[in-house]
Amino acid sequence: MRKSSSVPGRAPLSLRFTDPSLAAIALMLSVTAAPAFAQAAAGDPDGADTAQSKPEVASPSEEKEIIVTGSRLGSGFTAPTPVTTIGVAQIEDRALASVAELAYDIPQLRINQNVGKSSEPVGQNVADLRALGGARTLLLLDGRRLAATSPFGGIDTNIFPLSLISGVEVVTGGASAAYGSDAVTGVVNFSIQKKLEGLKVDASYGVSDYGDFNRPVLSGAAGHSFLDGRLNITVAGDLYRNTGQTNVDTRPWGRGNPVLFNNPNYTATNGQTKNYLATNALYSRMTFGGLTVVPSTSPLYGIQFGKNGTPTPFVYGTPANSTFMLGGGGVSIIGDGNILPRITRYSGFGRVSFDVTENVSIWSEVLWSRVQVDSDLAPNYDNGTLTIQRDNAFLPSSVRQTMLNNNINTFGFGRVNLEDGPSLNNSKARALRYAAGAEGDFGGGWKWDLYLQRSENTFRQESQNNRIQSRWFQGVDSVISPVTGQPVCRINANASAADDNPACVPINVFGAGSISPAALAWYRGTSFYDARMNQGTIGANINGSPFRTWAGEVKLAFGGEYRHETIDSVSDDVSRISGWRSINQQPFAGKLTVWEGYAEAAVPLATDMAFAKNLDLNGAVRYADYSSSGGVTTWKVGLNYSPVSDVRFRGTISRDIRAANINELFAGQNQVINAINDPRTNVTANTLQLTGGNRALNPEKADTKAVGVVFQPSFIPGLNASIDYYSIKINNAITAIAPQTIVNNCFRENITSFCDLITQNAANQITSIQATLINAQTIEAAGVDFELSYRRPVQWFGTAGTIGSRLLVNYVDKLQLTASNVTTVLLGDIATDPGGQPRWKANFDLTYAGGPLRLGAYVRYIGGGKFRTIYVDDVDLPADQNRVKGRGYLDLSASYKISDHIELYGKIDNLLNNEPPVIPNAIFVPTVSNSQMYDKIGRYYVAGVRLRF
Repeated sequence: MRKSSSVPGRAPLSLRFTDPSLAAIALMLSVTAAPAFAQAAAGDPDGADTAQSKPEVASPSEEKEIIVTGSRLGSGFTAPTPVTTIGVAQIEDRALASVAELAYDIPQLRINQNVGKSSEPVGQNVADLRALGGARTLLLLDGRRLAATSPFGGIDTNIFPLSLISGVEVVTGGASAAYGSDAVTGVVNFSIQKKLEGLKVDASYGVSDYGDFNRPVLSGAAGHSFLDGRLNITVAGDLYRNTGQTNVDTRPWGRGNPVLFNNPNYTATNGQTKNYLATNALYSRMTFGGLTVVPSTSPLYGIQFGKNGTPTPFVYGTPANSTFMLGGGGVSIIGDGNILPRITRYSGFGRVSFDVTENVSIWSEVLWSRVQVDSDLAPNYDNGTLTIQRDNAFLPSSVRQTMLNNNINTFGFGRVNLEDGPSLNNSKARALRYAAGAEGDFGGGWKWDLYLQRSENTFRQESQNNRIQSRWFQGVDSVISPVTGQPVCRINANASAADDNPACVPINVFGAGSISPAALAWYRGTSFYDARMNQGTIGANINGSPFRTWAGEVKLAFGGEYRHETIDSVSDDVSRISGWRSINQQPFAGKLTVWEGYAEAAVPLATDMAFAKNLDLNGAVRYADYSSSGGVTTWKVGLNYSPVSDVRFRGTISRDIRAANINELFAGQNQVINAINDPRTNVTANTLQLTGGNRALNPEKADTKAVGVVFQPSFIPGLNASIDYYSIKINNAITAIAPQTIVNNCFRENITSFCDLITQNAANQITSIQATLINAQTIEAAGVDFELSYRRPVQWFGTAGTIGSRLLVNYVDKLQLTASNVTTVLLGDIATDPGGQPRWKANFDLTYAGGPLRLGAYVRYIGGGKFRTIYVDDVDLPADQNRVKGRGYLDLSASYKISDHIELYGKIDNLLNNEPPVIPNAIFVPTVSNSQMYDKIGRYYVAGVRLRF
């Protein structure tokens, strides 16, 4: 087994910018910046205002109003808070098929789709700024909140109708005072095109280079104005589907049965590591027909059961641990593991607006969405944990005779139940939101708006082909009836009548395909979990200028919101007693009421002075009263300073507050099975993890600092650049400690508070881990955001056009969690679930638009890190295997307008077909690339047509 030296310790911030992985980013910078100084050009970037100097300008045919600009003060004010925008042109150029795909284009967002964690909604994509958790990112649709789309918390971005989205604005840090107490890490706002004239249809089809992940997408929108433009009706709808569910062995990188192998030969002195990545892994304690699991000295050692239950020798691979062996004559279904789930989405949107007078408008709208996600997981299995009695009704006579000859009463047994079929984890989420409001102005620059909305969301999760454990064990423990001479369940043949169950069906587990349909009907079933999430909201906002100072108008905004939320969930009877083999969701109900009021002001201090072209002060304060935890206050102070018109310095400090949501407060205790390594024995075993809410949670408080500079040189029109440093420290953070961290801190660090969360049996084996939510000490994040864009006119092929470029970079300097004075570093932790964040992420766009033709090239870079940051190099894992290299992706797009009404387009994602890192986990069917951040589909083709009338 090859080893390499350990990765050096962290260097100071100034030195870490020399990492070799920056070569790709340096190339992006040179390509972007070089033409800027070569030739001056007029014009601003299309669809984005990277330096945040002014809101995006709408095209004449499409109304576009930026609601989130880092402030509620309205137009005419530039907030000191960084804002990143994605315009409609970029959405079309990238041929995006879902809102979730935008996470790939915004480095500050962590790619956060749940691709296989069965205890949460598979397929759900929650916006997660700074990798600090989706609950700390406030998600808005046209500046208004949305209700949770699942009882597990979070809002699935899949519900939004892409056909009417006109832009996305991301406000990073210090936003809770202005926008709401959940915006600890920032705000993501999706803007909807409010007044559409005409009809537009977009149809596309995508397929991977491997002929799978077929993805038809159809979206359309229509609108028309009546009564001389005073009345407008706009409707839209989307249909999205991907076939998903592709076996991992359809990809070259997913073949060979790779696993994180727990090394049974490790000792502290033999130079081997506790774990290593290995291939050709087969099951050491299970086969499809069953395998005896006994000590090697037993006469029953190495017996597997073939056709019709015939005993045959089992060839062990070497080495072998408690789940896998390398080589040998065993079996595996690792190659059947899925890459991504199958998602089908329908969404609809309708809006009616009416101008009552020149100064007053009223509107109403409805959003409806239905998202169905299908994912198949491993079939039911017993990893050597079944007990077979000597008088079992189906036990081959030769084996029974061996037991009699050697006075053996029972033996352990392992089996993969292919007869059960795969465990099907399916969910259906429906979102329904009604809203109505009015807006207008009082005159003198004062504007107002008020709204009320009602959300009625439902969620249903089913686990088909699940196993009722009590019935399974009763059926396996079968004997020959002394009355009928036929196999019966032992409970119906023993002397006691108290445990009789006439419905019990004896189960033959010897040999593949031996389980009868009647037995399957006895123990197999479907667990379900239903939830309803309701939210009622009413809010109002007013902004304007109360007076002027020597430097200009003072801006003021104030308003309030009342919010009432409820969750009511139910589950099946077996789940409530935790009787299924997996996914025993527990029902719960809860309600939360919140009153919020805020005020924000901007005061100009200097304009066109000798020392300042512009200097203004921005401040905001918000008070929120939660029914669960009482009142909290959040505030922000920011400063803009432009010594000259080309340069603007900006900075903010803020206190951001977040109280626990309904799920975090009231969720019942759920069971999750994870692979946990016991550091005392170096044995990895599937272990029960208990998760759930905590009604004693206190609000968390975050101190956020951000400072940056914006550069818009007048001598290079079209160039915009900004760089911002941020630091976030969350005290009393609401979080759940990772179960492996709990175990390590108990048995490695001897911290009693963590040991209290672990339950062991009489043999000192870990049986369960309590990982419910707590208020930890701190979560900290810090880093740098960089944006650079440039746009210049060109004259190619006799056609006037433009070339635009844009670079977004996020560098993370710190990401860590501290609990009980133990700090866990998440920065660069690639394979954790939930995962950390790489140190570097970057996006570079290069586009050309001339006449009917548009061309685009896009480079995405996702940095690397470590397999696990808690692993010690050359102790827990070989140093070279604990290092994960970053990945770069090249995407190309093109579109051509045949006429004013018809446009053809296409794109190729991951043109070079770069593979993800192979970083598997240690579970029964490991996720071969256990990270959401890297592309797993491979080269992908999309072709489509847009119609405009």
